[in-house]
Amino acid sequence: MKSFTLSAVALAALLSAVAPASAAVASRNSNGKSCGGSRPTNGTTTAAPTPTATEPCVVARDAFISQTSASPGVTPTMAASLAYDCLKSVPAHKEPAIQLLDALKPFLEWQSDQAVLKDPPSDYPYPPVDIFGELENIRSNLEADKYSGELEWQEELFKTITGKPHDGHLAYYPDLLTVPFEWVRPWTLVSVSEDGTSLPVVKVLEDVVSPGEESSYVTEINGVDAATFIEERVTDSSNTQDPDAGYNTMFFSQANKAGLQANGYFEGGGRERFFYPGNVTVLTFANGTTVSKPNIAKFHYGPYDWHNVKDADTMHKEFCRGAYPIESSRPSIRDVKSTRRTAAPKNIHSYPQPPVSLARRQDEPNKIDGYPEPVLISDDQIVSGYFIDEPGFEDVAVLVMLSFSPYDFVAFQTAVQDFFAEAVEAGKTKLIIDVQANGGGTILQGYDTFRQIFPDIVQAGPSRWRSSPGFNALSETLSPICSNYTPKADDYQNLDIPCTTVNNWRNDLNETNGRFTSYADKFGPLTSGGDSYTNYMEWDPANPVLTRQAFGTDITGYGRRTNFTRPFGGPENIVLLYDGYCASTCSIFSQFMRHGAGVKSIAMGGRPQEGPIQGVGGVKGSQVYPFRQMSALAELALEYTEDPAIVKELQRLDATLVSSRSPFQVPTVNVRDAVLPNELESGIPTQFVTELADCRLYWTELMVQNTGEIWKAAAQAAFKGGKCAAGGIEQPLKRPQVTASKSHGYRRQPQPVRSGQVLSPDSLIMQHLRVQVSD
Repeated sequence: MKSFTLSAVALAALLSAVAPASAAVASRNSNGKSCGGSRPTNGTTTAAPTPTATEPCVVARDAFISQTSASPGVTPTMAASLAYDCLKSVPAHKEPAIQLLDALKPFLEWQSDQAVLKDPPSDYPYPPVDIFGELENIRSNLEADKYSGELEWQEELFKTITGKPHDGHLAYYPDLLTVPFEWVRPWTLVSVSEDGTSLPVVKVLEDVVSPGEESSYVTEINGVDAATFIEERVTDSSNTQDPDAGYNTMFFSQANKAGLQANGYFEGGGRERFFYPGNVTVLTFANGTTVSKPNIAKFHYGPYDWHNVKDADTMHKEFCRGAYPIESSRPSIRDVKSTRRTAAPKNIHSYPQPPVSLARRQDEPNKIDGYPEPVLISDDQIVSGYFIDEPGFEDVAVLVMLSFSPYDFVAFQTAVQDFFAEAVEAGKTKLIIDVQANGGGTILQGYDTFRQIFPDIVQAGPSRWRSSPGFNALSETLSPICSNYTPKADDYQNLDIPCTTVNNWRNDLNETNGRFTSYADKFGPLTSGGDSYTNYMEWDPANPVLTRQAFGTDITGYGRRTNFTRPFGGPENIVLLYDGYCASTCSIFSQFMRHGAGVKSIAMGGRPQEGPIQGVGGVKGSQVYPFRQMSALAELALEYTEDPAIVKELQRLDATLVSSRSPFQVPTVNVRDAVLPNELESGIPTQFVTELADCRLYWTELMVQNTGEIWKAAAQAAFKGGKCAAGGIEQPLKRPQVTASKSHGYRRQPQPVRSGQVLSPDSLIMQHLRVQVSD
């Protein structure tokens, strides 16, 4: 493995001021100036001079116009407090707010674990949340005119749905709160152990990549103990169900930069970006230095025009357009063939612009910043492979998966397969699977990768749906029309969409991988914890509509991809490497690897306290639906029923209003609980089950600069008897010193065979197969 250090060019991209922040003397900080001067964050400009206007939103408008005129293409910013003054000045519009709360209910009824959220297990780290109870409180406060303005109730709604549940699949982004601005702090922080064994401390990134003699660590943030301050932010805003995982997301790491495209959520990003951070952030260091810098508001681009803002009322009209009468525009699925050929509608994520693609430019080498040179890497950089060619690690290969959401399913499948073949041919007998910052993606991509590693183990992934009124109405309508339906590999049929949804009782497998025998056999309902659910079910990876039609290939272990052999033998030769963020499809893949195959795991970082931590700290729900998915399915079902009660229920699932008032990001809900095979009787969703990693390691400063250092530490702990900060991985008594190809009989398989025309990414079937964390 080639070594990697931050070059001058790479460092300049991260930092424009390299003087150690903690080395500034206190007398220089009393005037509030930033150590090392102002530093652009994520390519944004520093705040422009304050306009002379006094109307808060006119101040914001003038700042936007002046900066975009002077520097086209550069994201404008302004002082956080001035932007917040603008938002607070917008008066509450009570009636449309109440209409929105009422319109949310049919979709939130699909949240699969709401009963457990109200009464979680005793070891769950966060307080109970009654989503509907809190929504009713917001409604009552609106009716009683208790809110000072539009922003106040939207902040409360955001905390209720997107903050308190700590569910990466449950998210709603109210318009005024999320459309005009997001907040950015002027500091990029890291969490590192100074010697690899002592508890982690908080440092400023430039003090790690360019340390000075007087560099020090952060003891306080805004007068509060640094770790405590960050933990409190995680409690309010994290999309992870584990505090250690949420803690890690707040800091810079090469994986967070590559996978989450963020310098750490403390600086900006994630759900934290919409929780107002105050006007300044003050850091106090162990050497006595105190440095204060102003926080900024970053303007968003999109189909919104600041020129229309004249005062607080016009601010509401421009940025809360969904509050005003519009014609219903429910997503249409009538011409389902067209959804197979057209790209996703451009307006879905057009506000703001989506993150920069991971795909390289044609004139750049295909390499992930902060990572060594790859042996193999996909064009979109989602999956890559490495060898640790250093003394003592010659037998170790590393598979990095930044997500399970590639641009091309077959390209991902092929990259994994080819890397395994190259690793075996090179004599690599050990495998590190690095899923740091992996927020999930396509469900069956996780299935396929597991079966490439353990082709002889049939995965067990039981799951269930809540029996909500809308779910039941769809099932009662769609199941009858599928009585004579048979899925076909390469022959599109009009019934493919309704009959490959969960709402057809003949679709999916039961918990023993057999077929359901009746409507009641699948849908029950069954009672658990005071709520009603379907029976447990499994995905059917052999269904050709969900595989060859959707992706143009079969899942490994099925169809034309059988007779594979293990590339690395038994589970003792493999280790999973986490940073806690692993979520959605990553949690499904992890469950197969740990519970199904017995693979050990290593978790990095965590809060500065002793003891083991979880590796999978992200959402463990096994399927997410955008609100528009339920709305489109309801429209489809309305074509097949005239039952007045069912029609009334389906008509409730009109996403026009709720989507129009969440334009920043598509609102989503977790619709399917994952339940571990040994928890089927208790019915506790995996989301609420603590699963500690076998080994915990701390990040060091070298690891922040070079991801390869993390892999060497992981290999030492997993395969060579190295010590862990908590826990440990026992070594087998005997290890045969032979190559993998001789030991395991692994053989290179033919390349995946593409077939037919794959479905559009925005088709209903493809949305049904996608499960990724929402930020």
